[in-house]
Amino acid sequence: MHHPGSLQIVAEPYCSRVNAFGREYISRVRPSPNGQTKVTPGSAGRVIRPPGPAPHSRSMPGPPTSIRGSVGALALAGALACLSISAAFATDSPSGDHAQAWPSTWRAYLLTANKKVSDVIGDVGCGSGYCDVSSGTSGTLNSVYFNSDGTTAFFRIRLAGDPRKASAGGFQSTTYLLQIAVGGVARVAVGLDGKNPQRDFVYVANADGTAHTEVYATPFNNAGGEFSAGARGLPDGEGQYFVDWQVPLVRITQRSGGAITGSTPVQLFFGTSQSANLAVLNKDFMIGNAVDFGGGSIVTLVPPNPAPVVAPPAPAPTPRPPGAPASVAPPPFLPDARVAQSTRSPFGAVPVALMSGILLVVGGVLLTRSRRRT
Repeated sequence: MHHPGSLQIVAEPYCSRVNAFGREYISRVRPSPNGQTKVTPGSAGRVIRPPGPAPHSRSMPGPPTSIRGSVGALALAGALACLSISAAFATDSPSGDHAQAWPSTWRAYLLTANKKVSDVIGDVGCGSGYCDVSSGTSGTLNSVYFNSDGTTAFFRIRLAGDPRKASAGGFQSTTYLLQIAVGGVARVAVGLDGKNPQRDFVYVANADGTAHTEVYATPFNNAGGEFSAGARGLPDGEGQYFVDWQVPLVRITQRSGGAITGSTPVQLFFGTSQSANLAVLNKDFMIGNAVDFGGGSIVTLVPPNPAPVVAPPAPAPTPRPPGAPASVAPPPFLPDARVAQSTRSPFGAVPVALMSGILLVVGGVLLTRSRRRT
């Protein structure tokens, strides 16, 4: 875009350089807590189109001479050049959410009577086992986990094979999900959809899967000003793998119509799917061959506050045997006499610090007056 004698704009990818009024403004990212960038003028810029005006156009005024005008023109140039780039960055976090740090510990989701969820290994086929919910090579480990920091809910499934595939949007062609129920009735589904060969995403869907909210998407990282590190795959340390994903609790509350908050008693059912419906489990189930909340324990997504520790009552005094002398209480604590003496002045109960302050003030006044006289 070019107006003769006035505005010349050229922008390179990601708005790293903008040319306006014959000067080049370069955006250099400097590490900082808030990710701000610094824009500095560089050498004279180049023109996108030939400098000759179209026959029907008329010359515009030259560059603005005031600081306010220059700042306004530069802002306009940057906005025009970066509009499409800003839209592109928003696709990895469509709702504007910021992925949080993963928890260092996880809560195992259990069945009633505190029984483990240990799914049978190899009960479904999918390549290397990336859709096979597992219980470790021993067959005795828990299969599913969850946790929350009070604002974000985290979910985890143990798998027989590696769920990662960088060339296909980040994950294998499977959906990893759980349904969350209140009173035995599913109200929302939360998962990671890896079926698209280019772009995978974390989502929250309503119970029947007719509507969903995308939360985080490929490339699933928090580097370079992005905030989409809401899904990951990693070894479980036992020869198999975990797939983890996270969503803000507020997204679950919104999509469930307010039925589920962090303190709502709920039941969970995890599994994998290759259905187009994001709320359907149809590949491997954490237990059995169908979704059944009847055997799951009731939990809250946010751990309840621990009960306060009550100190035990003090033991009753031992009765004194007949004829024994009464015990004499120790004398009360008294400060060291030398310390007590050092806090007094020879003038009585006036503190030494106060006396010193008075002497300093008086001495200073006298000294100042004497210097003025001389």
